[in-house]
Amino acid sequence: MKVRLLILRLFTTTLLSRDYTLTVVDESHQPMQDVAVSALFSRMNDPRFSSMRSFEGKTDGQGVFRFKAGDEMYLDRLRAAKEGYFDADVTEVHGMGKVPSDLTHLITLPRETDGIPLCYKEVQLRTPNGTLPRKTWVGFDFAIGDVVAPWGRGQVTDIRFWNEGEQVGWTASGETVERFRKDKDHAHLSEEEFNGMYGSFRGVTKVSCAQPGDGIIRSPAFWPYCQLKMPALAPAEGYVAAFEIPYATLPYPSYQDDYVGYYLRVRTKLGPDGKVISAHYAKIQGAIWSGYGAINFRYYYNPVADDRRLVLDRQRNLLQPPPGAPGMERVRYIPYER
Repeated sequence: MKVRLLILRLFTTTLLSRDYTLTVVDESHQPMQDVAVSALFSRMNDPRFSSMRSFEGKTDGQGVFRFKAGDEMYLDRLRAAKEGYFDADVTEVHGMGKVPSDLTHLITLPRETDGIPLCYKEVQLRTPNGTLPRKTWVGFDFAIGDVVAPWGRGQVTDIRFWNEGEQVGWTASGETVERFRKDKDHAHLSEEEFNGMYGSFRGVTKVSCAQPGDGIIRSPAFWPYCQLKMPALAPAEGYVAAFEIPYATLPYPSYQDDYVGYYLRVRTKLGPDGKVISAHYAKIQGAIWSGYGAINFRYYYNPVADDRRLVLDRQRNLLQPPPGAPGMERVRYIPYER
C-alpha cells in the first residue's frame, strides 16, 4: 500500500510541471496584497467536471500568486476579488482556454466607485432605416440619444460620422451566393440588403467633433473582465478632433479588438485665450464597430457640465425609449455594465 501511494505521489509531482504566475495590481499599477484569487484548470480531451482542478489562495506582498499544473491541463478561468474593488472574472472570452496556456497573467482591479445617473444607449445606425446616409456627415446627440435632424430627433451634434465604402467581393463562393439568391428565405431582401448580408466590403468611417474644443481620446486602460471597463473619470486634456476607423473584416480579427474605449469632451465653451472653461463628458465603452452602411457603439453621457464622472448607476439611466418603441429598440436602453 505504501509503495502504491509513493508511486502515486511521484506520478502527481511529475504532472505538476508547469509553473504559473498571477499578478494583481491596482489602477496605478501598484501590487495588491491579500487579494483572494482562484485558478480553474480543465483537462484536455476530458469534458468531465471531475477532471477539473482549482487552485485558491491570496496574493503575496508583491501582488503575486503562484501555482502549478500538469502539461495535460489548460487554464480555463481566473478570478480575483478584494473588498473595495471591482471583482475580476477572466474567462474564455478574454483569452482563457488556450492550449498551451500562458504561464504569466496580469489582472488590474479598479476601485469600487459609486454610480451616478447618466444617459446610456446602445446605438445602431443603419443606411436602410435612414439614420446613416453614406458619404454624408451625420451628427449624434448624446443627451437625446438620436441622430440630429433631418434624420432623427437630435438637436446638438456632439459627435458626427461619415461612412463610405465599396463592395470588393463576397464572403462565400460564387456558387453559394447564387444558391442563396434563389433561396425562398431571401426573396424578401432587396439587392442592397442581400449584398449587405453576404458581400465583402472595404471602407472607412470618419469620426469627428465639430465644435471648437470638443474632442475624443482613447481610454488609457480597458479591463474587459470587470463590470467597470474603463477609469471612472474622463481625462481633462489630450483630446483630438477626429480619427478614422477602417471597416471591420471577416473573420473578425481578434476578440481583443473590442477591448478599447473612448472618452469625449463635448459642448465645450472656450475662453478668450482659447482654454476650456466648461464642457460635458461622455464615454464610448468598447469598440466603435464600423461596416458598410452600419455603425454600432455603446455610450454613457454625463449631462452635468464639468462633471467628469462616468460610472453609471444602472438603475438610473436618464434616457428612456420613446413611446411605442419596439422591443428590440427598448433593449438598447437597458445597461448591463457600469
